[in-house]
Amino acid sequence: MAAVVKYTIDTSFVVKGLVPPRRKKQDEMLAQQQKMYKLARSYLDKVRNKEVEMYIPAIALVETGIVVSRITNNEEDSQKAISFLRRDATYIFYEHEILEEAISLGIKTKASGYDTIFLTVAEVTESELLTDDSLQHKIAQSRGIVSHLLKDMVGR
Repeated sequence: MAAVVKYTIDTSFVVKGLVPPRRKKQDEMLAQQQKMYKLARSYLDKVRNKEVEMYIPAIALVETGIVVSRITNNEEDSQKAISFLRRDATYIFYEHEILEEAISLGIKTKASGYDTIFLTVAEVTESELLTDDSLQHKIAQSRGIVSHLLKDMVGR
């Protein structure tokens, strides 16, 4: 039996898979955004269908709600995004569960607070990181975390 694939999915990736591109101009940028949306969405569908496991820190609930609200200006869309994370995450890590590991990792990497929390979850769970944050991706790779950068994934 094949091992279950485990992902820590950063907010940058989650939001790109939950909110369709809103750009009006029909151009190459929109085409690229649509590719990223479809690919990110396909990974979230795998999570929803329990084909893969998703691990997230609790702060992902807050950050996702805020970012979706900024993009859509719709509270219901934000609540749906948060509900998806709560319902379909294999496990949500609360900060007290990973605090010491996050402090240590943050001091070593000098990453931002949010990035450090997501990177810590990926390390603790030995899961692959899905992100659209280039710096977070680079730091993950330097730590030996298998990381996939959305913008590179669509270029394949």
